[in-house]
Amino acid sequence: MELTQIIRKPILTEKTNLLQQENKYTFEVDYHANKYQIKNAVEFIFQVKVENVNTIKVGKKAKRIGRYSGFTNRYKKAIVTVAKEDKIVFYPNEAEAQDEVKAAQKSAKIQETKQADKASEEKLAQKIAAKKSKKKSSKDEK
Repeated sequence: MELTQIIRKPILTEKTNLLQQENKYTFEVDYHANKYQIKNAVEFIFQVKVENVNTIKVGKKAKRIGRYSGFTNRYKKAIVTVAKEDKIVFYPNEAEAQDEVKAAQKSAKIQETKQADKASEEKLAQKIAAKKSKKKSSKDEK
């Protein structure tokens, strides 16, 4: 089985959106795929590091449409835990927003380091000035 045929589609519901905050993503996968194949497929397709895979087999359910009765298809659901530094993006707007947030965080860190450097330079300048004034006062006393 090819890696691209293992994952059928992501499952996007309120519950799975809450799981995404914990770096857990839910997919509908091929019914006969095992955890090892699912892990390899997610790592290959989304370029992320997979830490854990949990699977659930969802059985078929009876459904009626008017006077016709039938069943929904059975499928396998996989909940994939991704490493903390990785993230899977399903929506293109979300990717742009993430890039903007990362850029803002970088600029904030740069500003913090600049302010810290200025503060340390000011302290160093004060110490040097204090030493010079002590030397002058000691020379004046002699």
